[in-house]
Amino acid sequence: MMHSRLRNPRTVPHPADPGHRTGTKVNNKKDPVETKLHTAVCKGQVTLAAAQQAIVTDWTTALATLHLP
Repeated sequence: MMHSRLRNPRTVPHPADPGHRTGTKVNNKKDPVETKLHTAVCKGQVTLAAAQQAIVTDWTTALATLHLP
């Protein structure tokens, strides 16, 4: 089963995480970052560990840290 989120699906969600709602709009500001990281991992551009570390350290700079557009 493929998960679009980079956090471990077996862990308890963070209380501040509103989760995903259905619809076409962005559910939270982190969604596009998670999607780009997911794509980069699947394409072999970055390792899963590097993507996870970047998003945990500071999700607002994760893409720049990994030199992703």
